[in-house]
Amino acid sequence: MATISSYFGAASGRRPDSDRVILAPTYISPRPNDLDGILIEPDEFKLNGKQYVRYVVVAKSQKHTKKRTSVVWQYGEDIQLKQDLTKRFWYCYLCEQQQRQQGLPISGKGNCTALDHLESKHQIDRETGERRHAKRHPSQPSIVDFNNISTLVFKRRFDEFKELLIRWIVYCHIAFFQIENLYFRELLFYIFPGLTTLLPKARLVVRRWIIEAFEARKDSLRQEMQTAHSNISISFDIWTSPNYQAILGCVAHFINRSGKRRTVVLALRELVGEHSGENMADVLLHIFDDYGISGRIGYFMADNASSNDACIDLVLKALYQNMSRKHRVRRRLRCFGHIVNLCAQAFIMGKDASKTCKDLDSAYREGDYTRIRELWKKRGAIGRLHNIVRYIRASPQRRQFFRSIQISGDLAAFDGLELVQSQSTHWNSYFLSIGRALNVKERIQLFCDQYEPPQSDRDVLDQRLSPRQWDELGHLHDQLETFYEATVMNEGRQWTLADHFQSLDWLMDEIHLARRKFEQLAEDALRKRGPNRQDKHDEFDDYNWLAAAAEVAWQKCEKYYNKADESPAYYAAISLNPSLKNQWYYQVWNGSDDKRAWIQAVVGAVKELWVDEYKGKFAHGAPVPTHVFKSPEPKEKSFTSVRNHKRLKLRHFDPHSSPELPLTDHYNEFITTDVIGLNDDEEFDPIQYWNERYHSQTDLARMALDVLALPPMSDECERLFSSAKLLLTDHRSRLRMDVIEASECLRAWYGRPEQKAFEDSAIGLMEGEAGSTVGADGPGEGE
Repeated sequence: MATISSYFGAASGRRPDSDRVILAPTYISPRPNDLDGILIEPDEFKLNGKQYVRYVVVAKSQKHTKKRTSVVWQYGEDIQLKQDLTKRFWYCYLCEQQQRQQGLPISGKGNCTALDHLESKHQIDRETGERRHAKRHPSQPSIVDFNNISTLVFKRRFDEFKELLIRWIVYCHIAFFQIENLYFRELLFYIFPGLTTLLPKARLVVRRWIIEAFEARKDSLRQEMQTAHSNISISFDIWTSPNYQAILGCVAHFINRSGKRRTVVLALRELVGEHSGENMADVLLHIFDDYGISGRIGYFMADNASSNDACIDLVLKALYQNMSRKHRVRRRLRCFGHIVNLCAQAFIMGKDASKTCKDLDSAYREGDYTRIRELWKKRGAIGRLHNIVRYIRASPQRRQFFRSIQISGDLAAFDGLELVQSQSTHWNSYFLSIGRALNVKERIQLFCDQYEPPQSDRDVLDQRLSPRQWDELGHLHDQLETFYEATVMNEGRQWTLADHFQSLDWLMDEIHLARRKFEQLAEDALRKRGPNRQDKHDEFDDYNWLAAAAEVAWQKCEKYYNKADESPAYYAAISLNPSLKNQWYYQVWNGSDDKRAWIQAVVGAVKELWVDEYKGKFAHGAPVPTHVFKSPEPKEKSFTSVRNHKRLKLRHFDPHSSPELPLTDHYNEFITTDVIGLNDDEEFDPIQYWNERYHSQTDLARMALDVLALPPMSDECERLFSSAKLLLTDHRSRLRMDVIEASECLRAWYGRPEQKAFEDSAIGLMEGEAGSTVGADGPGEGE
């Protein structure tokens, strides 16, 4: 890896006078300071034991406009004694570069002495500025030519330095004013003094550079999207920043001209007024107009808020005035992660989950923690655990007491396993919270036994968990793991919209199995109880509650499962995957009488989408793709249940087992041929398959690429907001929206470093201070 010195060229060695002054520019030119308005440092320096000031600094305030054309200003500059500004001397750049002692001829009364120095010491012609020791051939470049070349080399290096500096600042959320920090500048100049000609002095310069870099990259992105091989689909979300700004994040999903699947942050814009569909639509339309993609917008993915429904409908009305209501509804897709979170909440909260969550949100906004405690107390074992965890975490003293608890007389150091607070807005936080509590169960019990709370807090610890309630938490944790797997198996950019419905179908089956299991356990407990009930609350009540919770979760899942019928894109993403096609439905749904009846409707919906929006509409003038199709590659096995649910068993399929369709178009030809069989350790890239056929089956390839470009969930928006939260600290809360957008877009566009990369949330672990508590210790009161 190149060092700073090797990248910009070797630094000048230490001069005999030991003052190590660096005034000479990287190139020698009559205009050394005309690049981007950057001032060269240092302004003051010590030479031969005396303090000097550069005359160019003194002359700035004197409006010196006389143009200096003499050769001496090409090879040096004026300096003055700081204690006596009437004494001016000429400083020679060539002596500095050659590490010679400075002669410091007197300046200000003519240039003869400096010219004599150049002529005698460096063989410079006092008229032309060229070296006199050799006669120049007409084809030999002059010093002016060398200066022009040096200018180009310096400009290239400067642009590269500028790009690297911007990338570091935006990716690591560095405050702009740090560029002015004297300690930071001294460190860099010590490592490489040549940076004096590159490093800006003012934070406003950094701000301007970031805006300019953002606009330049936005131009490239604009061109890339306008030549894409698919429509531009959009995921978006609303976020309230730490400085209380309502911000809309917008992300584009498409297949570019090279056949590469792209997920790109487009904008972060402030939302003025209420979070209404009209206001969000107005912001999105301005973003699309800014990028010049208003006529290429495809699908929208967002969470399940009704305002998002209204927003998408209004945007599509504005963009495609002749589009029917049915076709607009087709374009509305729902984030899988949000669906899973709603199902998990329903499983935890029970039949009145929606009302309970609203009551809790209201209590949190009002800061009414007594009411919050009472609401959670009604939720059984999970409610008691939530209150205990919150109580321990809310005080530094109680946290210290919890860490100090010895298990079985063990005097070993604290293992770092802090309690995790469940938070309704954080996916899978209940699963992680219960899992951690089960790991430190004995320590929690001892805390409740040993800690002496004030009288006002005794009711919290009085609600300690019984052995049966710990068993209930164990069952709950096992079932929440299903939701965790479903989420993790759809996070990241490798998954497509096909995974959305396949995972939802698997989740429905898993919740149904959990419901039946708890119903059976409740029946067994009821039989064991007999006619004489002794306890107010026994195993039957626990299992009956879990069965009811599973029923509520299943109903929530079924609601969004049925909503998939509103957009055939979910089904098309499966049908147009050559390793799945319609055979996936025949294999997975044939075991259920209810689902078997749905197959014809699904097949018909995809065919209708093909005929309505693609057949015969893109076949002309399709460019030849640049990618070569690759065979499937093995992939590591994990999350076996959900993975197997998505995969077809490797066997030959009879095309006659699906409805016969006349071979009249590319879709019929494709859908009635065999699937591409895969072994258990193989993965297949359907996007690359359709890139190969873009020039020969353009209509069908466009349809496939439109749906396969989409992710199953809008987690990119969540990542964007997580990053922006780290940008908008208390000290940077007054950043304007333009530089917030520019910084976060550039950060997303640059991407993570290939090596030594880590998320900001893991900084504590990287520093070696937080141990295993990283990720376990979220906001103390942010429930």
